Amino acid sequence: MSSAGFTQLLLGLGRQAYWYCVDFMVNLANLTDTSYPEANTWILLLLIPGLLVSLALVRVWQRRRLRTGK
Repeated sequence: MSSAGFTQLLLGLGRQAYWYCVDFMVNLANLTDTSYPEANTWILLLLIPGLLVSLALVRVWQRRRLRTGK
């Protein structure tokens, strides 16, 4: 496969992933009876950062627990 063909493949996959995510968010907004921007706000600005902070705290807790042997 040539470099240009590989680039086109990646661009196509990126477009498909983008439209899949948009479709998911539209369906989520419809299911929760909210608007698309509102669903985006909940997912991208609140849920994902909250999940990342929670995972970081779990990591710190596990590390401390492993160090103390409890």
